[in-house]
Amino acid sequence: MHKLKYTIFIFILATLAVSAVQYRFPVVRESKLKGFFSKTPPPELKYFTWKRWFSQDFQQVYQARANEHLGFRNSLIRIRNQYDYTFFGIIHAEGFVMGRQQCLYEEDYIHEYTGEFFIGATAIDKKLSRLRNVRDSLRAHGVPLLLVFEPGKASFYPEYIPGYFHPGKRTQTNYDYMLQRSKELGLDYLDLQGYFMKMKDTSRYALFPRNGMHWSLYAVPFAVDTLAKSIEKLSGTKLPRFKTTQLIHSDSPLGTDNDIGELLNLVLPLNKVLGVYPLVAFDSTPKTVKLLVIADSYYGSIVEDYGKHIFKSQDYWYYNKNLYPYLNFDPPVYADKSNLLDKLENYDAVVLMVSEINLHCGFWNFADEAFIAFHPEVKDPFVYGFENDIRNDRSWFRFMVKKARFQGRPLDELIREDAGYTFCSGYDNLPGKTYWDSIYHLTYGIRFNPEWFAQVTQKAKDRKISLDSMMLLDAIYSYDQSKKKQ
Repeated sequence: MHKLKYTIFIFILATLAVSAVQYRFPVVRESKLKGFFSKTPPPELKYFTWKRWFSQDFQQVYQARANEHLGFRNSLIRIRNQYDYTFFGIIHAEGFVMGRQQCLYEEDYIHEYTGEFFIGATAIDKKLSRLRNVRDSLRAHGVPLLLVFEPGKASFYPEYIPGYFHPGKRTQTNYDYMLQRSKELGLDYLDLQGYFMKMKDTSRYALFPRNGMHWSLYAVPFAVDTLAKSIEKLSGTKLPRFKTTQLIHSDSPLGTDNDIGELLNLVLPLNKVLGVYPLVAFDSTPKTVKLLVIADSYYGSIVEDYGKHIFKSQDYWYYNKNLYPYLNFDPPVYADKSNLLDKLENYDAVVLMVSEINLHCGFWNFADEAFIAFHPEVKDPFVYGFENDIRNDRSWFRFMVKKARFQGRPLDELIREDAGYTFCSGYDNLPGKTYWDSIYHLTYGIRFNPEWFAQVTQKAKDRKISLDSMMLLDAIYSYDQSKKKQ
């Protein structure tokens, strides 16, 4: 028994010693972990001060840094991940889940599919109304605007979604409502989501890979062909065509077909799954179209292999923010939106592409920015800007979704409340406030004043109008009266 204890003790010491040696003298080259990590500096004793020691700040920071720079840390994490995956089916990639038949999903796709991400009819109507105005304004300058609904894996494979997400109890979704309103508003749009669903049962190979979050590389030519034909129809310009010359088969998924699989950071590769990769050839039709694309990562599988051969030039504004191909620069390179009106009118076509996971972002504010470029006299209230900030900040938005779930309240209602709280908290320091900023500030004053709120609630019942409308009317009256007294 004593020998066993000593053996275990020596093994632990040897493990710690080997780890320490690897940290100081990295003789074994480890492969990097996949994903997004903010690595802290190595632990250093010069961080020590008596103040940090007695506040325990030094101990906590030093321990955290030592853990992150542990020798063989990457290998130990992979071993832990492999153990949990193999024996319990648990994955440790944050934000990703494993569904039925080992189908991997990015979790946010599922929340959009079930309706938890629905941002409300009011917000969507405003975005689409502005987008139609921008479409009409650009059309007057001979520049078509095409809205593209990209497909999503959760909508394509709802049958593999884990049961605890209750996929059978869907509520209103951003995709369903946006598609309906786009039809009613007469927008020029391309529904690739619907197109992929029609091909689901007849496609020879998978349109979405089991281990990936984006459409399969096999599916990309179908999407590009449909997209190119739509741009041709709107612009009246013939674009180069292409055809598939060969299909390369692989028992290991390549590129984005395995982008979730790589994030699992396992020791062993996932079970083999067929990947099919097309080789395409383009004809000699002249490239004449200067294209602006505002899109998410789906266009990343188009821009190099297809876009360069079809368009004369293409500016790709990733999330309407970063400029491709400088996405990984530090600091990043941002799209230049100065003189936005002149820039938009200088393109031959503008394409706005959004996948279901990003529909809640409201086109990353492109509709608002372009609308104001054509109507510079318009100034949006600050509270509207804060609502946009919530919808576009992934962490903030996810928090609001959890809050709505916990309280059993509509998400759009909570977003307005949080935006209002942020607006009121910093109201005195906001520059260039307008009349409507003052009005909205008063409406929140009504909401948080119990006596005033009760009076306005009764007025709304008596007049048979909504509480929000009554608060707005009362705020306008109070503000106008206060101005008369000055």
